[in-house]
Amino acid sequence: MWLVSRYEDVREGFTDARLSSDYRNASPAFTEASLAFGSGTVAERSMVNLDPPDHTRLRKPATAAFSGRRVAQWEAAIEKMTDTLLGAVPTGEPVDVMNHLATPLSVGLICDVVGAPPGDRARLREWGDLMFTADPAERHLAHGAIESMLEYTGDLILRKKDNLGADLLSDLIRASRTPGALDEDELLTTVFGIIVAGYETSIRLVGSTFLALLDHPEQRSLLRRDPTLIDSAIEEVLRYDGPTASPMWRFPTTDVEIAGVTIPAREPILLLVGSAHRDPARYPAPDSFDISREDKRHLAFGHGIHRCVGAQLARLEAKIVISRTLDRFSRMSLAVPRGDVLFAPSLIMRGPARLPLVFEN
Repeated sequence: MWLVSRYEDVREGFTDARLSSDYRNASPAFTEASLAFGSGTVAERSMVNLDPPDHTRLRKPATAAFSGRRVAQWEAAIEKMTDTLLGAVPTGEPVDVMNHLATPLSVGLICDVVGAPPGDRARLREWGDLMFTADPAERHLAHGAIESMLEYTGDLILRKKDNLGADLLSDLIRASRTPGALDEDELLTTVFGIIVAGYETSIRLVGSTFLALLDHPEQRSLLRRDPTLIDSAIEEVLRYDGPTASPMWRFPTTDVEIAGVTIPAREPILLLVGSAHRDPARYPAPDSFDISREDKRHLAFGHGIHRCVGAQLARLEAKIVISRTLDRFSRMSLAVPRGDVLFAPSLIMRGPARLPLVFEN
């Protein structure tokens, strides 16, 4: 594969029409290695793996489903879930915020968003962990997790078709009934993508925000003194150590030159977002975590036509859970040595696997 690491090159890569997201434009070696996400399933044809005009057609109803008005309507649900979860957090003893706060909040919310039964949360989280894993001991389970999630999503759509409501899934089903809109497979992959991306990114963002504030107590104190900096703090986390290390693969449809290097057509490319965010040519003191940083622009949710449709929801979740945690507890600290905080092995997602903290009133 080819790795693109500097900010300007990564940003241009997002908008370069010659860099296809479609696995059908991949090299034979890539295809034979079964490196495509959901290789051999309809997940290969999800919205993030399509180019215009198909991508444009699929993205339109998904974007409408995540309108600013709808995201604002979910705010009360996020606040309620957060308060309930924080109310169950013990003080003075270790608690893993990934398992007891970030995960139940993010998975619970996406269940509400698509109208999935609350009892499905555990298996959704299990499948999500396996889908993106880079752990050699678990990679053989990734494909089965994708197939299980696809089957689950298909069953959820069938049940919902007979009982449409005010949830996002019902809106997508209604949109699919418009002539020339989504066919059955496209509806399936769109809902599948929303469910998976909807909670995986949020879980990682919440965990990384806690960790960044713990690693930088002066910034945590600044945020406590001035809670209006919460939006800026979330944006700085997205830049400094965001939940997306790299987007999905790109494949040149012709030989392309990037940073003076010619990349042959069809050879796989990864745009290294995490690296771009530490580019000193783009950011002053890029390795410093500064919630007052003036230039908050970043590529954590992509750029151009593939920009994440659920970005505002992820931001809102992180903002609420961090603000309410700081309001509720006067102190928080790591319950393990910093070197024992391990990140989940993944090619795409980035964030702590576990984060044991101790909270005090």
